[in-house]
Amino acid sequence: MTNTELAKMIDRRNTLYARIDALSTMDTNTTIQAIKLEYAEELTRLDNLISEKREYIYNFVGGGWNSEYALTVEDAIAQAQARWGDDKRLQVDTSSFRMSTPESMRAALSLFH
Repeated sequence: MTNTELAKMIDRRNTLYARIDALSTMDTNTTIQAIKLEYAEELTRLDNLISEKREYIYNFVGGGWNSEYALTVEDAIAQAQARWGDDKRLQVDTSSFRMSTPESMRAALSLFH
């Protein structure tokens, strides 16, 4: 996820909260209750996505790899650069960042065998 995608999710979440508040002042017929329930379910999903850090795998120029846990790919890049910035042997390849999957982690770990 990028910072832009995260910002869009936060905007959507805020919109849904405002709509639920507005609907709460209306007559509570079954249609409005169903809309509020639908919004609440989407809010739960968005809250989980917004607050969950993901593992991003990246490579070093000249070989090797590591990973960072972050909310967005931009945050992961910043963390990696802060982590390895002083080490001249380990230059972070910022174009190599990708979200970790079980398959990509298995492939990366297979390099140790």
